[in-house]
Amino acid sequence: MPRPTQTHSTERDGKRYIWYTERLWKLAKDLPEYEVEVERFAELDRDCWFGEGRTPTIRQVAAHCRRINEADPEIPVIVNDNGRLMDGGHRLARALLEGRETVKAVQFVEMPAPDEVEEL
Repeated sequence: MPRPTQTHSTERDGKRYIWYTERLWKLAKDLPEYEVEVERFAELDRDCWFGEGRTPTIRQVAAHCRRINEADPEIPVIVNDNGRLMDGGHRLARALLEGRETVKAVQFVEMPAPDEVEEL
């Protein structure tokens, strides 16, 4: 089975842990929703989409702009057990563009097992 195009990953202890976004949605669907301040997300000032050391093209930026404009603000962002964003960057960007102070969120208290683990 091919890897889904949308994933979330994090590096810890010399390994990259990868979660498939579609599976995260299923795992998070019954978590309680709450409002969280947009500005609390460190991801606002990190490259979460293009890859460090790569300068995005206009086409790549436009593709993300399209996804931001189409993002449904009623769907909560997904936050990990440490408060970091796992899914919802486009919804977060839309909230920022619209000047909203908060977004809907759900948070894992315990992290689900990753779908893949890679040695770095």
